[in-house]
Amino acid sequence: MMTWATGARRTSRPRIGVLSEEAFLAAGVALYAGEGSKTDGKVKFANTDATMVRFFCAWLRRYFTIDETRLRVSVYLHEILDLEAAEDFWSEVTRIPRGQFGKAYRAVPDPTIRRAKHQFGCAYVSYCCTHTHRQVMGMVRALLSPGSLPG
Repeated sequence: MMTWATGARRTSRPRIGVLSEEAFLAAGVALYAGEGSKTDGKVKFANTDATMVRFFCAWLRRYFTIDETRLRVSVYLHEILDLEAAEDFWSEVTRIPRGQFGKAYRAVPDPTIRRAKHQFGCAYVSYCCTHTHRQVMGMVRALLSPGSLPG
């Protein structure tokens, strides 16, 4: 079996669904590069997919020194949906207490734009720390630099 990185033979198969430390770090950087905020001073990630939000929170906690009391969540949710259920859901996903949630944005649904509504809306996870944001963006720049590409 050939490995992706070197083309060398490998004796065992990779374990699908289990990331190495290197792969977890790189995947988190890539996820942030695509979905994270680039505004200086705040690490901010927004998504409607609970799996991605959970991954981001685990990655942030794993590779950076985080003051848990400074983590924040806000929810973007259509008016017709249950805000309390949405905040409970995102609190469980992020492991951030509801007391650290900001004011939710309640959108008025426009049937001409979209019919499908995300039951729990969109979660915005933020951590206000210039140092951490610069670390993250340094990793993003390193990941996307021409020198990081194989071949």
